Amino acid sequence: MRNMLAVTAALTCLPLIATGGQTGVAQPEILPSISDTIRMDEWKFLGPFSTGYREGIQGAVSDPARLVPHGEYRSMLAQGGSVTWKTASPDSTGWVDIEFDNVYWDTIMDIYGYAGLVNKTFAYAEIEVPSDCRALIVAERIGTFYINGREYYGGPYGHDFVRIPVRLSEGKNPVVLSLSGFAGHRFRFEAIPAPSPVMILNDYTAPDLVAGETGDLWAAITVLNTTGLGINDAVVAAGDGAFVTRGETPVGSLAPLCVKKVPVRIHVASVPEEVDEVIVPVSVMSAGRLFADSVRLRVRSPEQSVKRTFISRIDSSCQYFAVLPPDDFRHGEEYGLILSLHGAGVRAEGQADAYKPKPRAYVIAPTNRRPFGFDWQDWGRLDALEVLELAVKTLPVDDSRVYLTGHSMGGHGVWHVGLHHPDLFAAMAPEAGWTSFELYIPWFLQKSYIYADPRAVGMRDLALREDKPLNFVENAMNLGVFIVHGGVDDNVPTMHARMFAGRLEQLDYDYEYWEVPGKSHWWHDDSLDVSCVDYPIVMDFLQSHERYPEPLDIRFRTVNLGTANRAYWVEVSAQEEPMRDTEIQATLLPSPDPRHGMSRIVVSTLNVAEFTLSPSPELLPAGPVEVVIDGEGHSLRYEEGSSLVFAMRAGRFRPGPMERGALAKSPGLYGPIKQAYFSPFILIYGTAGGRKITGHLLHQARSQAFRWWRRGNG
Repeated sequence: MRNMLAVTAALTCLPLIATGGQTGVAQPEILPSISDTIRMDEWKFLGPFSTGYREGIQGAVSDPARLVPHGEYRSMLAQGGSVTWKTASPDSTGWVDIEFDNVYWDTIMDIYGYAGLVNKTFAYAEIEVPSDCRALIVAERIGTFYINGREYYGGPYGHDFVRIPVRLSEGKNPVVLSLSGFAGHRFRFEAIPAPSPVMILNDYTAPDLVAGETGDLWAAITVLNTTGLGINDAVVAAGDGAFVTRGETPVGSLAPLCVKKVPVRIHVASVPEEVDEVIVPVSVMSAGRLFADSVRLRVRSPEQSVKRTFISRIDSSCQYFAVLPPDDFRHGEEYGLILSLHGAGVRAEGQADAYKPKPRAYVIAPTNRRPFGFDWQDWGRLDALEVLELAVKTLPVDDSRVYLTGHSMGGHGVWHVGLHHPDLFAAMAPEAGWTSFELYIPWFLQKSYIYADPRAVGMRDLALREDKPLNFVENAMNLGVFIVHGGVDDNVPTMHARMFAGRLEQLDYDYEYWEVPGKSHWWHDDSLDVSCVDYPIVMDFLQSHERYPEPLDIRFRTVNLGTANRAYWVEVSAQEEPMRDTEIQATLLPSPDPRHGMSRIVVSTLNVAEFTLSPSPELLPAGPVEVVIDGEGHSLRYEEGSSLVFAMRAGRFRPGPMERGALAKSPGLYGPIKQAYFSPFILIYGTAGGRKITGHLLHQARSQAFRWWRRGNG
């Protein structure tokens, strides 16, 4: 249906009457949905405006939500220093391409690199409807958009499962898109009908079926409330009645215009032979209305890679990881484990399938919560650790042969996860991994570095310091490290790998550096028929190492005790200055005569207020021990199975724990505020501020729920 005006789309709204809330309880009438897709014939756009990489702010327009398409604006990227509104139209598939004929990108690239190409651009159109109604918004490769001044989050990666329910008001509804990226932009925006008050989105977390395996498994179904009413009676169902027993799961409270990804337990009764997949019906029922869909479950043989699902302790959601079994599996034997972290845009099952089955080892691929996820930091790191713990508990794994590897974003994840938790691994192999955000695509064009109070920037940099693994290479003292990087990598420059190799060389640690001449970011060796992540010399290096559960010498650096506070038998539980670099070194010198002599532990500290030593009886037998801390000795008696705790008092370490208040910083209560989201959480909004304020607060909470689902698969 064509637009009535150049930037205005008009469509009639067909009535849809239903009840919401509990069954049998009268509810207000649900607004009708639009009846057909609304696609703009034309967009007006304004830009580009320079913005620093990962800046998250834009000062070119004072209030993007209220932007109107007229006027001239200053831009440091455009010829002449200013930009005016121009127009662009979608192609036959609805995608819009925005190019700038007044910007010399090649010149900017030569001077500033990719950092100079980062920009923000705004696009404007209007949707006109004859009466109040509801719709679903498709916003692909759009991070943020505004309708009638209200902010929403779209689907920046173009995965085409994000659908945002909105209310459209009678008349014209202004739409403003906030587009971010490098040089030009490409996006798709349209309003589509809401087919049901409550519906299912094409975003499933589904396990694989394995021949010969039956029983209960977890899945997750994404349920969307397209109405402005709270719904409490929705029930999801899954099962075909043959291979998967049909079962029902209550959705619980479903907020207006909100999404919930519901964990569902499914029972596998049997697995068919000689088929690749089973199509399982799924549905959601609310107020007598049924919305039906289906999910495809892969059927795998015991020798193939398989997706395994679980309930995460982070947010009680259903997550999954991929498992590639060994090629020589025998019951009753133990195997090594290679934890492999995927790159940006790669799914866990794709990562596992990049490997051939390994002799004597499983390949385990966690998800980072989504293919782009969290760069293996924060929730990505927690996902990797949770999957590792689960795999070790449920598979026949020899925990002395656990290895860490990954490529690109996953290579960065290897440095981040491995150096913060070195005692979990025997060796690690980062491939094409970058050092930090600030060096990957430099941040020097951020407004904060130009204009902000340096003290505020300093606080932010302190909070980000844990994400710079070059600062923690010392922690690899007891790890084998094999660095792999293509010599002509045009995605992650080889200088990143060389910086890590140089630091390991300075420390005289056990490492290998392999810079592969002529190879770019991802490569395949046709002569061996292996991908770069599965190269034999890398796999041989990993599997030649065994984990030292209790080395005599430990060196551990950290900055955030909530992220990492222990290595092997040393634990730091308090700092003198939070968020500052902290280091502890400990060397255990066993007595030459365990029956009569005295063992010694020599400790040096930096910014440590309390620490604990917990060597095993095999490492430190019961008896007298001298602990020398920063040159001062303490003679103690060590009891088997106990710990030695020391705390700073009056400028000196003394035996025993320190006294602290209930809200003092500790590993479990450290911050910053994101730590509150590292365990199950509830979003609460206030309702005492009147209808308008309450609506605004509800929208903010709803937006956070959408972001957590979209980015964190939560």
